Amino acid sequence: MISIFIKSKRPEKVIDESVLTDAFVKAVKERLVRCLLKSVQEVPIVVPVSNFHSPNGREWLLAAGEGYQIRDMAHLQAKLLKGMMVNLALEFSISATDEGQFCLSVLLDESQSLIQTVIATADRVIGDLPEDLASGALEPLQAAYLSTSSRYLVKDLNDYLSESPRLTEALARLEGSKGPHLVSVAGGLKSILDRTLQKDKPVLFDDLYTRDTSNTFNKEAQ
Repeated sequence: MISIFIKSKRPEKVIDESVLTDAFVKAVKERLVRCLLKSVQEVPIVVPVSNFHSPNGREWLLAAGEGYQIRDMAHLQAKLLKGMMVNLALEFSISATDEGQFCLSVLLDESQSLIQTVIATADRVIGDLPEDLASGALEPLQAAYLSTSSRYLVKDLNDYLSESPRLTEALARLEGSKGPHLVSVAGGLKSILDRTLQKDKPVLFDDLYTRDTSNTFNKEAQ
């Protein structure tokens, strides 16, 4: 089948590896964790009592009380994965570029183990909720779940991404290929750090410019 997409004739972006500093990658990882955390918390786990049935026809309630039900995250994996993909695309402005689509492919490759990590964490959170909330109202239980899951997930997602850095690295390269980190120079493209990371990195400006007596570029870097 002939592809409906025509490859762009524009030259491919060249990523200067100097942009992929530890601080840069760490910032990308922090955004990724926030993005994944948002996706998890958008999945309804502690909910009002309803007549909705499990999407796969199997029992999906871990517990139930007066006015509330606690759903099993394991039966909501499709919703979780969809949220991860949508939020990742929004957070990192992923479009139909090779770099962007590669990031989504890596997420899909990692999704099984990533979702298993989330499920294990959600189960642990529910098990650690105070027992006195079980006989209480829906709202305090929801608040306790969201607060506790935030703490647990930040740690567990950071640990997972440290052990499996592929997605973080792919996103870092995607961010490094964007306009703010690239400038045109004779013979091609050269990346520079954004304003946050330009501090303490004057050598990058020395590579790109000849300093004048007004010290202009030093002032810009501050």
